Amino acid sequence: MPRVALRIDVGGQEETLAEYMCDWPDCPNVAVEILGVVRELRQMAVVCAEHAARLNGRADSEPRDGAH
Repeated sequence: MPRVALRIDVGGQEETLAEYMCDWPDCPNVAVEILGVVRELRQMAVVCAEHAARLNGRADSEPRDGAH
């Protein structure tokens, strides 16, 4: 997963903002959920809320307007 870090100067102090990006192909969203970790390789898989819901079977299985 790509980690994006921005360094900014705020009032004379440098701050770093860092976010992990979603591992789903071509997804530009910030990751919010960890799928798994391989400690030996120091790797993890992370996804955004939309793809986490899709993987958990919550998305696209229920109509958005409440109709059945």
